[in-house]
Amino acid sequence: MKTKTMVKALAGILVIGGGLGYFMYQTMQSSWAYYYSVDDFSTTSPAAHEYSFRLAGRVKPGSVQRDLENVTLRFTLAGAESELPVQYQGVVPDNFVENREVVVEGRLAAAGVFHADNLMTRCESKYQAKVE
Repeated sequence: MKTKTMVKALAGILVIGGGLGYFMYQTMQSSWAYYYSVDDFSTTSPAAHEYSFRLAGRVKPGSVQRDLENVTLRFTLAGAESELPVQYQGVVPDNFVENREVVVEGRLAAAGVFHADNLMTRCESKYQAKVE
């Protein structure tokens, strides 16, 4: 009789533990995007079209196009040696300006345009000490 109770308890622990493990995996999976600079990112790699990536670079001056009707932002993400067109649909951060460092997260479309799901700006000046 005790063995049946132990088997039921063990089965319950396994089911609950498996459920919690699966939930944690699903939750953490969204933060496992690879992080590259624009110069390090290869658009010719087959993985570039299959996975979600985070890319860092600067907003190229003169490349920003806003479509207020569709809440769409298009710009070019520039590195030291390469550039990549980006399309983002959503609320744009207040401190988004040309020549600002940004990080975009999303996928590369077949047309070679990076479709960003998230757009984050970096603000170095607030956190650096002023040297005079």
